[in-house]
Amino acid sequence: MAASPQNEPVVFSQMLEALIVYAMQGRLNDAALRRIEAAGIDLSQSLMVAYPLTVWYDVVLACSELLFPDQPQTEALYAIGKKIAHGYAHTNMGKALFANLRVQGWQRAVGNLARALRTGGNFLAAHANELPGGGFEVSVEILPEFHAALGGHPGVDSNFMRGFLDASAELIRGAQSPTFTLTGVDRQARRATYLVRESA
Repeated sequence: MAASPQNEPVVFSQMLEALIVYAMQGRLNDAALRRIEAAGIDLSQSLMVAYPLTVWYDVVLACSELLFPDQPQTEALYAIGKKIAHGYAHTNMGKALFANLRVQGWQRAVGNLARALRTGGNFLAAHANELPGGGFEVSVEILPEFHAALGGHPGVDSNFMRGFLDASAELIRGAQSPTFTLTGVDRQARRATYLVRESA
């Protein structure tokens, strides 16, 4: 199912490339293809330019269950978030994005998080506030103009996003980068808040 970025929240094809080509590499057997098709994407066809956010989320959820069947859903979504970020770094868009973020340095990269996240879709806003004691408070939310299009669908999972952010930090700073701790979820606003702080 294709989508138009003008009238609904969408995920761009490079995110599907990160998921299907990289995160699911070697795991796309017939059963997996059927699960992905049932969630909304027919991989016998070429990828579209963009897909509805609801389809993306359902496909991510299905793939997390395929890749991590023995883990609780929260942990499976976190793990696939990390895998997708690493896959995204192999796409043309992702290579350019992470190269740019590494040049910017850590603090500027966190501050430019909103722009970085929007390379994967049109639906997210992110805000990073530097804290007096060091570190950042980062909030990620679905833009309010897209809430009605989602209906009761969550759109994005806070655990998935935490995995994606943790892996992105690793790609920018290396294995010793700080991790994102989930500190709050506002389901009505479709917002998740994270604390990222340097290790003592």
